[in-house]
Amino acid sequence: MNQSFFFTRRWFGFFLLYFLIWYPISFVIVSTYQVTGNPTLYIAANIFTPLWALLISYLYFRNAQNNWSARFTTSLGWMFLMFVLAAFLVKPVYGYAWTSIIDWNVINANWINVVAIIVGGLAAAKPKQK
Repeated sequence: MNQSFFFTRRWFGFFLLYFLIWYPISFVIVSTYQVTGNPTLYIAANIFTPLWALLISYLYFRNAQNNWSARFTTSLGWMFLMFVLAAFLVKPVYGYAWTSIIDWNVINANWINVVAIIVGGLAAAKPKQK
């Protein structure tokens, strides 16, 4: 398996685009939901992350290696980096220990994001020409 697509500037750039836009928007949505209790914000908080992952992965895979190993490696790599950066930021932003976000409930809740990244890769796949 050729992993030349992995750990490139493009790979990290799209991840940073994914994370740097996702984190503040999710923070605002979740914080506003906790203050107001508005059920629309609860739905928005649960829909935003997978849709954002789908869009960013689609844009990434349009001009990147796009096969099953690339999709799985990218989805798992981005989610691993997402956990690392979120764990790093949880103390200064929320005041909790970094271990508070690394548990099975959080990991289970993020499988939809892995699926969204894979589906984004599938959507960006160019059909084979005859």
